[in-house]
Amino acid sequence: MAVIAGVTTVFGLVLTLSPGSDVEAQRISSQLDLDSGELRPALSALAVEAMAAEEQEQATPLFTVEEQQRAARIAAAAPSRANIADQQLVTDNQQQKPPVEEVTAPPEPQLTEKTFEVKAGDTLSRLFSRAGLNDSAMYQVLRGEGLSDQLGRLRQGQQIDFVLNEEGQLQQLTLHQNRTKKLQANLGEEGFKTTEVSREPDIILAFAGGEIESSFALSARRAGLNNRLSSNLASIFGWQIDFGRDLRRGDRFSVLYEELHVDGEKVGYGRILSANFHNRGKNLTAILFTNSEGHSEYFAPDGTSLRKAFIRTPLEYSRISSRFDPQRRHPILNRVRPHQGTDFAAPTGTPVRAAGDGRVRHARRDGGYGRTIRIQHGNGVETVYAHLNGYASGIQEGGRVRQGQVIGYVGMSGMATGPHLHYEYRQHGQPRDPMRVALPDADPVPKEQMTAFQTQSQPLMAQLATRDESFQVAMAEE
Repeated sequence: MAVIAGVTTVFGLVLTLSPGSDVEAQRISSQLDLDSGELRPALSALAVEAMAAEEQEQATPLFTVEEQQRAARIAAAAPSRANIADQQLVTDNQQQKPPVEEVTAPPEPQLTEKTFEVKAGDTLSRLFSRAGLNDSAMYQVLRGEGLSDQLGRLRQGQQIDFVLNEEGQLQQLTLHQNRTKKLQANLGEEGFKTTEVSREPDIILAFAGGEIESSFALSARRAGLNNRLSSNLASIFGWQIDFGRDLRRGDRFSVLYEELHVDGEKVGYGRILSANFHNRGKNLTAILFTNSEGHSEYFAPDGTSLRKAFIRTPLEYSRISSRFDPQRRHPILNRVRPHQGTDFAAPTGTPVRAAGDGRVRHARRDGGYGRTIRIQHGNGVETVYAHLNGYASGIQEGGRVRQGQVIGYVGMSGMATGPHLHYEYRQHGQPRDPMRVALPDADPVPKEQMTAFQTQSQPLMAQLATRDESFQVAMAEE
């Protein structure tokens, strides 16, 4: 082996080492340094490439830093091919999407409204004619369902509205009965149907008071009470005060009542809620109480009823044509026959009212009495109403009635010489003189409802006292 002095010669020898059979075959490259005799691992091909790349990076760049930064800005600002493709796809889809057609709603039917005021002598047929409609259109409404029979009950001053379509055919008819109620007939698939449409008015509490100078009616009118309110006030205290004979100059009254308003305008009067009457040194107070059954009645502050259990005269009559008389001679039979009741002469059709609460035992013809109603009131009391022209709607045997409820109408059915009501008051089957018999008091507020009564009555009494100084004085005197 020849050795050249001063020169270190390194031969790279590649030795192939074969592993054992239990080790996966692997090729290992090593480098032998001849000077030192050391065996070193040889660099792999990947390492050689990495070293070459590093040397290339350390070489002089092809572009300056400024040029590289400018190129980066241009690349960032330019859209990518993927974005350009997406935008093109959206554009193509928009071009391929069919245009949306606008849906136009069908035009509203053109309706015409004609309004008329009911004048004296007007009929429904005449009003239809004014609206350009014939009797055939009117009969279609009247033959319809609901309350169509009430459309013919016209009063002067009412308003009636006709709503017509383009062909002039009636679609709706409205009869305004007053400011809060109207009858309305609407055309449907099965013809016209008439219903009542009500509008609830606003209720405002009002006060009125006055002093008797010459008559109660005149004093009530001066205080602002209309005929209905003054009549109701007299009815409330009618059991304790005879308004024809007991009133004196200087007597005072005060009333807390309801006013009905629609759109800020007064359209009527409601109920009397509380009232006070100072008569001949005696002070009377009435409070309206509605019990658990929904029945309203006037009571004194202690809960006692202000009315009797029975009305002495169950109708507004012209005169008493025949009184209770066990020895009376019958005007038709011309023989002595006891007259077991009182006859009140009145025009045919005058309303007859139940004298007290009770149950209808008899409502049909009864021999010479003609059309007759008999009412059982409890405690052995029965009242009889004879010679009626007819019965009120809803009156039937077994049904309940309230005191003052209309049950029939004056007539002259049976053995009668003229229109009148024959009225009897019987106690345990025995006839009593209706004009002289002692009438029992009505029931007071039940004990179990006294708390509810006080809850309702105290605010009403407080409001009455606040507005009426004379009431405060009377309460202080008591």
